Amino acid sequence: MPEKLNFTKNGLQALKPMSGKRRRVYDEKQKGLAVYISPSGAKTFYCIKKVGGRTEEIRIGDVTIVTIEMARTTTARIINEIAAGINPAEQKRNKKAEMTFSDLFTEWVKECKSKGKKSLGNDERNYRLHLQGVAKKKLTDITRQQIRGLHAKIGTQAGIYQANRVLALTRAVFNFGIKTLDIPGLTNPAAGLKMHREESRDRRLHPDEMPQFFEALSAEENADIRDYIMLSLLTGARRSNVLTMHWDEIHLERKIWTIPGSKAKAKDNIVVPLTNAAVEILQIRAVANGSQGWVFPGTGKTGHLVEPKKGWARLLERAGLKDLRLHDLRRTLASFQIDAGVSLAVIGKGLGHHSQQTTAVYARLAQDPVADAWQKGTDAILVAGGMKKAAEVVPMEKLPTHRKK
Repeated sequence: MPEKLNFTKNGLQALKPMSGKRRRVYDEKQKGLAVYISPSGAKTFYCIKKVGGRTEEIRIGDVTIVTIEMARTTTARIINEIAAGINPAEQKRNKKAEMTFSDLFTEWVKECKSKGKKSLGNDERNYRLHLQGVAKKKLTDITRQQIRGLHAKIGTQAGIYQANRVLALTRAVFNFGIKTLDIPGLTNPAAGLKMHREESRDRRLHPDEMPQFFEALSAEENADIRDYIMLSLLTGARRSNVLTMHWDEIHLERKIWTIPGSKAKAKDNIVVPLTNAAVEILQIRAVANGSQGWVFPGTGKTGHLVEPKKGWARLLERAGLKDLRLHDLRRTLASFQIDAGVSLAVIGKGLGHHSQQTTAVYARLAQDPVADAWQKGTDAILVAGGMKKAAEVVPMEKLPTHRKK
């Protein structure tokens, strides 16, 4: 007998997956409406109806996106269309057969937005820059040879790391079409293609590079860029978190910055200690710009500062530094802390690292040793940069504060 349930929000949440196969549960209230629970726990509404002796399964949408009432209304509409001689499943198959990569990518983006994918901005940029050559092609016309050639071309022109990200994106989009949209007869031309070998990046600012780095940073006339780079270095936070830093997340008296789980890679709140130098920068910004909204407001559509690529390039040119990326500042703080003898567990807590092996250790740590670790790390950075001698730190207000137009 088919499994049935009067669909309610709590009832659907309580449904558990089965091992190795999909579980199907019908709604007692609306005939033809069912929910599939995948072995991984994903739940999706379907309208299931026989049409001309064939059982059609018409996907309605993810349970986390589509409400029960919407699913019931949609199912009733589909059943009425079938009674009128229209087969929505056949219409969908015909439409999917004509889909271009651009069409599929658009659907994939919608799905990612609904699930809060954090790297979606990078994916959209990679699509715009590197996948226009296949964007208008029908999915069934895109060959394995084309994707292999595209991967090799991007590796030569933009670098192996970029090429690998684009290959992974292409693979994910096709898998979405196959596994989620159930596009008939579709194969993944990116499946199994070998990635370029990537070397683990270990670039950091070394002690001997610190004086020229700080001298070049002091010469930066744009206060927003200067403060953004300085806070990236002093907090060790990911660049996206610093760009979207909000005054509501800052507690200057307690000297902490709480990055909410919605912005964190592991989806848990990250409490970042604010050292004296970091607090000083924020205090100056609060006086100059107010302490509401974005710490780094911008004029673009995001409302906040976007990655200052030109400003970073100016800094590296003035400092005479090569092969240094903004993300390397995060690695720099951690490496100085290690040099100062701070434990990896303490460092991991402040950086927001998350793993099964270290979670138990991090949970037992108080914030005090983490804050002390951040002070040690930033003190070492400031000493190496010639900005701190003994207990004296060069006040940030001595740096240029007028903005570069």
